[in-house]
Amino acid sequence: MNYFFSQILLDLQDRISQEVPEIRYTDQNLGQLAKLGDTDQPPLAYPAVLIDFPNTVYSEMATNLQIGAVQISVLLVLDTYSQTWHNAPLEVREKGLEYLEIEQKLYKSLQGWNLDYFAPLSRTAIRSQNNNDVGLRVRELTFTTEYEDWTMNDDNFKEVKIAFNGSLKTN
Repeated sequence: MNYFFSQILLDLQDRISQEVPEIRYTDQNLGQLAKLGDTDQPPLAYPAVLIDFPNTVYSEMATNLQIGAVQISVLLVLDTYSQTWHNAPLEVREKGLEYLEIEQKLYKSLQGWNLDYFAPLSRTAIRSQNNNDVGLRVRELTFTTEYEDWTMNDDNFKEVKIAFNGSLKTN
């Protein structure tokens, strides 16, 4: 794949599946958490991760060469139903908070990670989205990275072969 967003999505999926095997489903966020019906849940295997690129700001580096500052939304979706209130037994509360351990593992797998075409990821925010209509525990981790977009110059570069058939004389 040559397009940045396609390639980084594939690479993020690979990274998450290798480093956080507890995640059972990783996909791009296409609105899977939208309300489906009164009793329906999204067609996901939990825990799930949904990835999106909500905002990218570009600046010019040179003619037709830009640097993109990319925001990456990593939505962690869980269907945990264990109690966490203070009078529940400790083992029940710990079970209810296991999602936070998965969240930390997800963060550790992505923070500072990079490949040769983008800068290391940096976490900039975490927020809960517990006002969803499907009764799931949702945490959004936001990362940023940068990449250089050379696509407008791709057609301007031609492969040139230089052959030397002479000799070099030294005096």
